[in-house]
Amino acid sequence: MTRIATNISNQVSLSELLRNQSQLLEAQKQVASGKISSDLKGLAPQLGALSAAHALTARNEGYIEAGKAISGRLATQDLALNEIAGAGDDLRQAVIDAIGLDSGTTLVQQLEAVFDRALNALNQTYSGRPLFGGSKVDTPPVNIKTLNDLSPTVVIADIFDNTKVKASARVDEGQPIKIGFLADDVGTNLLTVIKSIKDFNDGASGPFGAQLTAAQKTFLQGTLAGITSASNGLNAVVGKNGLLQTRVENAQARAEDQQLLLRQVVGDIEDADLAQAATRLTQAQTAVEASARTFSLLSNLSLLNFLR
Repeated sequence: MTRIATNISNQVSLSELLRNQSQLLEAQKQVASGKISSDLKGLAPQLGALSAAHALTARNEGYIEAGKAISGRLATQDLALNEIAGAGDDLRQAVIDAIGLDSGTTLVQQLEAVFDRALNALNQTYSGRPLFGGSKVDTPPVNIKTLNDLSPTVVIADIFDNTKVKASARVDEGQPIKIGFLADDVGTNLLTVIKSIKDFNDGASGPFGAQLTAAQKTFLQGTLAGITSASNGLNAVVGKNGLLQTRVENAQARAEDQQLLLRQVVGDIEDADLAQAATRLTQAQTAVEASARTFSLLSNLSLLNFLR
């Protein structure tokens, strides 16, 4: 016997209502969050690409932050190295002036000023640590304080306390780069010339007075080659630091460009098209309303109404 019933229609309409409500909820989530899915399950087809993009984004962010810190250090180094190079230029000019004027009246005072300028720069710190101390971060790399500490018995190598470990950092996928300079590498030649002039002034042929003696003039003329060599070396170090700054800036610019690209890749996978999501939301709301009306109508229908 063929059975006739209305409950099947009710079950179908209820199932359709629940399906439309689920679609409505999903559309509401997309519009509210701006994301395609609230969990990784909804992104399963592209999960591998998404994980790789997130990993690269995190690594790139590390390079960008490292680049910012390194740029700050290199900028401080640039100021310090230029200060030392400037001290060398000042010493050369002071000696030239003394020779030209045939007078050493102010030469020692100028020598003290040059020494103080170089010493302060060699002991310059960044974030509380000496720039030129190598791996030694708790004491200044130059262990003397005044020009008078450069006595005739002092050996230049003994006034430097820095280690031989240069600071290095990784700014991209390449090998780490050396970003540090050492106090003895930078300052030995200049301080050697300064000491030689002081020793001469303190010795039997000194001091330098209002009128240079023949021996004093000959000595000063002989120091110009050493001063020029020291100055050229310091300017070369300034140039090396400048090249490091350029390299770090370029690496950071590349990392930032890659970051923008990676964000776009992640966005293409994760982010919902808000215009489409809004359209789906409207359609889902309409479908739910229609399903609800249909379910309500079918719920009120009964074969008993037709059999009476």
